[in-house]
Parts: sequence; C-alpha cells; structure tokens
Amino acid sequence: SPPDLGVAVKIALEDDKGGEVLRGLIDGIKGFNKAAVPGLESNVVTVAIRDGDGVLHGGAVGRIALDSMYVEVVWNDDCARGKGLGTQAMQMLEAEAKRRGAAESWLYTMSFQAKPFYEKLGYAQFAELPWDGGKQARHFMRKDL
Repeated sequence: SPPDLGVAVKIALEDDKGGEVLRGLIDGIKGFNKAAVPGLESNVVTVAIRDGDGVLHGGAVGRIALDSMYVEVVWNDDCARGKGLGTQAMQMLEAEAKRRGAAESWLYTMSFQAKPFYEKLGYAQFAELPWDGGKQARHFMRKDL
C-alpha cells in the first residue's frame, strides 16, 4: 500500500527551471500507464530536413503508442517552405508509423498555423478548442494510416 503522506503535506507553486518536477510527473504517469496497459511503450519517429552542409531546416516528430501516432511537431524554416518538403516529411513520418503498427495519426494545429496543409494530407478535424477570447482556435485533426 502507498505510504501515508501525513500532516506534513505541502502543495505549492514551484519554479521548476531544472525540470525536476516535470521529469518526476512524467515518470509517474508513465509508470501508472504501463501498469494499466501492459506493454504500453512510446516510440519517437523523427524526420529531418537538412541541407548539403547538414544544417537543419525543418522536419517532423511523431510519438507512436500502440496503434496511434501523435504528431508532436512539424516545422520548416522559410527557405524550406513551399517546396513540398513538409509534405514529404509528413508522408515519411506516416509511412514509418504505419510500418511500426500505427493505424491512425492525430495532431493539433493552431488557427494561425497549418490547418489547410494537414487537410491536403487527408487529416480531418474532430474537435476545435477556441482560445484568446475566440480570436484563435486549436484544431484537433486525425487520419487513418
């Protein structure tokens, strides 16, 4: 059984510049999740767009857990935009996720970011969360792989 916290419990806002609290919470939830879903692992897939000198100009990162991939970040700098490189990076990310057993991919994008880009790739919105007094929105999107 878990230890008794007793009367000395302290709950407070903390400056977590070193990331100790964040790491502890992430480790805790990962342990909880693995106990609830045996075999649950999270694997990162990374696609990088680099020039001939190896300088990073964009790419995509996804996290696969069981049969689902969450696309964490997609970004291209100005010189990589408009050349089809983002589409190629996403297609490569999705193909690798599918190869690893993912059946779906999901993400969210902000209204000022790339919703039309994802729609062209076959993603459909399943939820919208307004923010900034309704001036902006987070668009949650998914697609079958």
